[in-house]
Amino acid sequence: MNPATPEGIELEFIGSGLVDGQPSASWLLLERAVARGFHESSADADGRKILAELDEQDEVQSILAFDRTAAAPSLHAADPVGTYSYFAGTLNVGGPQLLEVHEITSVTVSPTHRRRGILRSMITTHLDRAAADGVPVAVLTASEATIYGRFGFGVAAERCRFELKSGQGAQFRAPASGTVQAVAPSAMAEQVAQLYREHHLATLGSVSNNSFDLGRATGRWESYDNLKPAAKLRGALHYDANGTLDGFITYTFEGWKQEEPAMSIGTLCTVNETARRELVAYLCDHDLIERVTGRGPVDDVLPTALRNTRDYKTTARGDHLWVRILDVPAALGARSYRRDARVVLQVDDDLGYAAGTWVLETAGGVMSVQRADGAAADARLDARDLATLYLGTRSATHLAGAGLLAEHRAGALDDLDAMFTGPRTPYCQADF
Repeated sequence: MNPATPEGIELEFIGSGLVDGQPSASWLLLERAVARGFHESSADADGRKILAELDEQDEVQSILAFDRTAAAPSLHAADPVGTYSYFAGTLNVGGPQLLEVHEITSVTVSPTHRRRGILRSMITTHLDRAAADGVPVAVLTASEATIYGRFGFGVAAERCRFELKSGQGAQFRAPASGTVQAVAPSAMAEQVAQLYREHHLATLGSVSNNSFDLGRATGRWESYDNLKPAAKLRGALHYDANGTLDGFITYTFEGWKQEEPAMSIGTLCTVNETARRELVAYLCDHDLIERVTGRGPVDDVLPTALRNTRDYKTTARGDHLWVRILDVPAALGARSYRRDARVVLQVDDDLGYAAGTWVLETAGGVMSVQRADGAAADARLDARDLATLYLGTRSATHLAGAGLLAEHRAGALDDLDAMFTGPRTPYCQADF
């Protein structure tokens, strides 16, 4: 038994959702507990088979936590009190290659078993295994913002919800240079898969899409909570001036009962900003539509591109992608850097993975990282804040202003800013 596992709790590991083509008994317990944890209804038999098949395709690994002291009539005499899943993926860190990561999902703990160390047991068991297997980074998207910082995860990408006035059609300053084709989502599978790959390669902070995403974008299902075909979903493809495919959009009409009828963007995936602008303009050009709503990066080009920037309104903004660095040299060495500098950085890490004093030196866009425990540090921060600095989500100067980074050598903040700050803010459109 894992020494960190609380007394009476037993962890069970499952690596496959299917047995003889049908959901396994353990996987069914997982699905039921996850649905309950996220306040959703459990899928019907057809839906459970779909979800188990998707887990099989993505090679999802799961941990179930059982309370072996529970007895009937307790629900947990049979059902797990905690769930935790992960699968292999990639993260765009702005380097020459995508970085291999573990994507964490389906994390739940029953309210009857909170504050007993169950989540800590599951997450450290997984992170220990990931680190031992040479996985340099773990990532997740969090439903709550206060849970994962204590395990060394830091915010690496935010996103926003926006609303765009469209009553008079597209009002962008730059003229259109490409073309848009209306296409049934079910006919876009090949193009969607291609554009997911190309967007991922082009976008700092992007995480690889899972199998569910392709089905949602092509209308095979609406959501995890509704695995029926999305009858109202519409789609379109964008081609640049040379006829090269560079974006797709899916969207739905929100209905006539809205005071201002709107188009709601489901997925907007492009390789460049021109395609993003022109696909949004295509929605604005629909008759009888007063608003377009959707999600986007916090440094979205749309308001800048508009004739009237006030037509664009951010309705919500928040954290989305959280990163946990497990191997400092591998993680930091994987991205590119714009300025040459040298900093001795001390990293505090309660779990130990990133702890130490590190010499960071950039030359020619490449960083070398050497351990130098005992050396005088130029700056000091926690592992969760290193994750936020990593992709340039926040500058070192910003973190210092927040009281989260201590400068011990004059000029160290400037050097760290020169190293890590990039031309764009990281953006992750994938949900997992």
